[in-house]
Amino acid sequence: MALERLIRRETRASTVINAVLSAVFFLAVFGTQARFLSFGAPDQLARDFLPQGGVIALMATLVPALLVRKAWRRQGHAGPATGVILAQAARSVATGLTVSAVLMAICLYGPATGVNWVAAFVAKVMFGGLLGATITRWSLRRLFGQEQG
Repeated sequence: MALERLIRRETRASTVINAVLSAVFFLAVFGTQARFLSFGAPDQLARDFLPQGGVIALMATLVPALLVRKAWRRQGHAGPATGVILAQAARSVATGLTVSAVLMAICLYGPATGVNWVAAFVAKVMFGGLLGATITRWSLRRLFGQEQG
């Protein structure tokens, strides 16, 4: 089906884009020096999940939804209204922030006080890609009628 192909394409693109952007922002915030990063002060690695999760969830819904709607309409199909897309974006942001808050709590209240730079970098890049893929697929399926939940 043409719609499923569009959803797969946008999911792949979202995975790559969000992983790359997560890497870029990690490097901008935490630098390139391999060192121990604390979950709390002074590095605040755990709290960094919140903005990352919120922004990824927002962009992993808005951009793919608008692109798929445009392509879908070019093929003669009706697409969701802008208000419906914005409502899904709000649900996505809430979901992204919830997942991020859980990860933040695990980091802050778990047995470790931090992690080495390489492990943190890999984890943040993987989180960005995985969250982007999951949110994009979930949002597009909801918006284009393939999933009712």
